[in-house]
Amino acid sequence: MVRGENDGEIHYYGILTDIIELRYTEGLRGVLFQCEWYDTACEGVGYKKDGHGTITINTTRRLRTYEPFVLTSQSIQVYYVQSLRDPNWEIVVETRPRNLFAMPSNTEGEGEGALDEAYQEDNILIDDPRVLQT
Repeated sequence: MVRGENDGEIHYYGILTDIIELRYTEGLRGVLFQCEWYDTACEGVGYKKDGHGTITINTTRRLRTYEPFVLTSQSIQVYYVQSLRDPNWEIVVETRPRNLFAMPSNTEGEGEGALDEAYQEDNILIDDPRVLQT
C-alpha cells in the first residue's frame, strides 16, 4: 500500500510482482517495488470503507495507467483477506514486517529520563561470613 500524499487523497493498493535493485556508481543503491495496482479511484466501485475504517478492495478492477514502480520507503506492508460476502472483494489488513520496530527518536534533553544517570551505592553491607569485605 502507498498512502496518498494529502489526507483526502486516495491510497494505492496492489500486489507486489517484483523487487528491483538499482546500483549506481560509488556504492549507491536504491530498491523499487514493482506492483499491479487496484483501481481505487471511486468509493463504492473500487473500494469501500465501513464505519470502523476497514477498507475493502474490488480485486477485479485494475489501475489502467502504467505506473508500476514505488520506492520501498513509500510502501506499507498489507495483506488481503477474502471477503465472505463477495469473492471479488478483499479486506485490507495493515501489518508490521518482522524485525522492524517503531523506536522513538530520543534526542538529548528530550523525553523523561533522557539525562538520568545510573545510581550506584558506594558502601554495601553483606551479611554473609563467607564473603571477605575489604
